[in-house]
Amino acid sequence: MRAKGGWLFTSLFLGALVCGSSLATPYTVQKGDTLYRLARSVGLSVTQLQVLNGLTGVDVKVGQVLELPSVPGSPPQAQPQGAPSGPIPSARTTVQVSRPGCCVNAQWTPDSMQLSVLNRPPGGAVGLYRLPADGSSPDGVFSRAPALLSPDGAYAIEPLGPSSATAQRLSDNARAPVPTSGGSAFWSPAGQLAWATYGNANRDDWIPLTVFVTSPFTAGAAVQRLPTVYGGRLIGWLNATTVLLTGHLNRTDTRRAVMKVDVPSKTVQVLARGNWLSGVQVSPDGQRVVYRVTLDTPGLNGMFVVDTATRTVVPLPLFGSARWQDAGHLLVIPFEPGQDSQRLAQLDVMSGAVVTLLSLQDKVVHDDWQVSPDGRRAVYLSQTDRALHVLSLPVSEVSPLLPEPTQTAPPVLQNPPSTAPAPAPLNPPLTAPPPVPVLPPAPTTP
Repeated sequence: MRAKGGWLFTSLFLGALVCGSSLATPYTVQKGDTLYRLARSVGLSVTQLQVLNGLTGVDVKVGQVLELPSVPGSPPQAQPQGAPSGPIPSARTTVQVSRPGCCVNAQWTPDSMQLSVLNRPPGGAVGLYRLPADGSSPDGVFSRAPALLSPDGAYAIEPLGPSSATAQRLSDNARAPVPTSGGSAFWSPAGQLAWATYGNANRDDWIPLTVFVTSPFTAGAAVQRLPTVYGGRLIGWLNATTVLLTGHLNRTDTRRAVMKVDVPSKTVQVLARGNWLSGVQVSPDGQRVVYRVTLDTPGLNGMFVVDTATRTVVPLPLFGSARWQDAGHLLVIPFEPGQDSQRLAQLDVMSGAVVTLLSLQDKVVHDDWQVSPDGRRAVYLSQTDRALHVLSLPVSEVSPLLPEPTQTAPPVLQNPPSTAPAPAPLNPPLTAPPPVPVLPPAPTTP
């Protein structure tokens, strides 16, 4: 729990940031707006948006004026950023695939044909269910007990309690206990497991984050502890040996960083920095990361892509909720407050070209949407009926990945050397790190 001192610091800090008109823009609350949706759309938490506007509750009224962070290219409400000049095509094929109120956080199966959801249909048991993407079974088909599945469907984690879980290799049903401490966990393509543990602090941006990594199905594999950072989170794996984090390198840093950590050497590279970081997503090939920056100094807010090898940062012409369609294209739902429905745009990250694909004729609840592995479908939680809907993306607009430019390149922002140091171990953490978990010598196979 955050101490009162932390609340006071946050209030003063955010208040100082918005004293200049260049950092915040007045927004008039429209019908259907909620504080949660507005906060998510600009990369803030509800608490941060409350502090920014001096609010004590979560209710907002139509016509109420709020201060929202400015981003590059933010236009007046009457002209949404990047809006097409002509009519926007409606979603051509949208299928309701679940009962209203059934499920959230649907995950695509590797073949892009089904969705895995945690559900308890009438008369059924709690578990993971498979929903066909064609809508033929809105209650789904029981798949297994509740578990966290790897993206390729090869591994699972079954929670056992607040501090432990069982890792399972689905090909042979091998099992091994893992001390995940109830934190977020991610599987690598090679079957390594990374999980986050958090310490205590009187401010959110001081909370220690330590990531542990092990190979549950390798006999005698050690548990590796990665360097501790502060006020961040574990995003996932870039490749078989590298994890992606956000946070402060130490408690004296004023800005957060997107950073990659090489697991074998435990060295850290800063890829990019920003005051408030959100929307961090790794491309399918691990070569790029998209992220949003808000409440930073003028000229540094917006949505960006950083190359994970060269650390070159490219500003993007849109700001909103983004998902990778393939290694070179993003699908973006632009932040356009006051609109009756949301639109879906495709952005080529190498050329900067933007194509508006369609209008949802709907809105996405809680930023709950995912693109299928083949990039041809998207599932979202509908504001209209609180059911999961699948839409087919216009195939004609799905262009192949363009080759890397050989003579010209888009405008870039290079990370200054002072904010992107060469690979080096982190400074020792300022507080005692959590103990290293201990795994049994080998997994068992029933």
